Amino acid sequence: MKNSIIESNQKKIKKYSLPILLCFSMFCFWQMGFIYFMGPALTINGRTPFPVSLDNIASVIAVSYVCSICFMIFLPKKVVWAERISLIVAFLSAVGLFIPFPDSVLEILIYLQTFLCCFMIGFETFIIVNYFSEENAITHLTAAYGVSLVLIAAVQNDFLHITFPVFRIVCVIIIALIIFFSFRLPADSESVPVYVKKSDNMTSPTKLLAGTFILVFVSALMAVSGPAISGEVTHGVFITYLADAIASIFIYFLYKKADIHPFRSINLCICFGVIGFLLMYVSTYVPFLSYVACMLIGIGMVSCQMLPLYINVLMKTYPSKYLAPITIGLALVAVLVQSSMVELFREMPTMLYLAYAVIMVILVLVYMYIEPIFLYTIKRKPVQPEFTTEEIIVENKDTVTGDAVTVQISDSASVLSELSKRELEVADLIAAGYSNGDIAKILFISPHTVNDHTKNIYRKLDVHSRFELTALINKSSH
Repeated sequence: MKNSIIESNQKKIKKYSLPILLCFSMFCFWQMGFIYFMGPALTINGRTPFPVSLDNIASVIAVSYVCSICFMIFLPKKVVWAERISLIVAFLSAVGLFIPFPDSVLEILIYLQTFLCCFMIGFETFIIVNYFSEENAITHLTAAYGVSLVLIAAVQNDFLHITFPVFRIVCVIIIALIIFFSFRLPADSESVPVYVKKSDNMTSPTKLLAGTFILVFVSALMAVSGPAISGEVTHGVFITYLADAIASIFIYFLYKKADIHPFRSINLCICFGVIGFLLMYVSTYVPFLSYVACMLIGIGMVSCQMLPLYINVLMKTYPSKYLAPITIGLALVAVLVQSSMVELFREMPTMLYLAYAVIMVILVLVYMYIEPIFLYTIKRKPVQPEFTTEEIIVENKDTVTGDAVTVQISDSASVLSELSKRELEVADLIAAGYSNGDIAKILFISPHTVNDHTKNIYRKLDVHSRFELTALINKSSH
């Protein structure tokens, strides 16, 4: 299906080379490295432990998330400029850490770094969702992130102690690299995607949106839970991030060399994460298994860093300016839920491990439901049988796109050829994540008629759910 808004947005996409993406991936290192490196035992040039209370830092992080969400909603065309200005301020504050200021001033600089780092977490997602092609998003979140995760593991290692004077030098360098990337982004308002408005009469894919947002929330919860659990094990954080890095790079090579889309690898990674949390529970009785658990949890965390890719795919179907803000909002809720769980099970760590394992099982189930829709969306085109003997063209006005829908069917050996022209249209929209109500609006028919068509489709194709139908269509399109 053609769509003038989506086509216009796709033309605005620019390709970025891997070295440029590596500069951008340093944001991950800045975020995870700086925030986690900082702690109550932090000392600067031999000073007494730096007076930064955990409660204050938590408040700063929460406020920065809220500010980021508001900025993306109300000033989406200014995000790139806000990114640049924030990075320059962050760079200057990082340089300020070299100056022997009083502890009160250094504390302000630390707070400022923390605020800006978390403030730009939303911008990172916004950039990947709005400015990256699917291929760039995959390369960034696998290969480039893999390098950044190796650096995070190096900072978190328990073998070679990295002092703050060394880390602050690295901090200045990586912020400079991110600044370099930010000035490669187009900053003019015309480069910002066109977002759907009510007057466009576009129907949102309700099933796809709901499934994706649930996936985002549970994945974000896993992202903050993994390092928290690994931190209880000696060398655990180092092992977790290193395993995450290796798995990320491996998935990139599968994508480039074997043409295996990351969406097909994520579910396996999540399953490893489930086993990891279960082994963490068992490790209370067999301590050695805690190292294996940390490794498996690290592999499971690959699914978490793919959140921007999920939303990037959504933009191809329903380009809304609320997608990135909602993603960050769900991430903030996940952080709050994680904090509450830690407090609830503080005296019962084994119960916490089991709770995380249950969350991971939920993540597996949600991803199994949404994966076929993702795979169909990224290559969506008119459904067509494998063997065409006689082609019939059907055109129907589509309120989603405002354009004609072209569906190709034929009397062939393909299983899809069993469907009528209208049933083929309904099947296409089901596979794309639209609810029956959405389909009724798009095809100008009643919900009851959609239900009848759906039943006929299930009967003819011998399937019993949307999941089975979408998987079958994906298989038939190979």
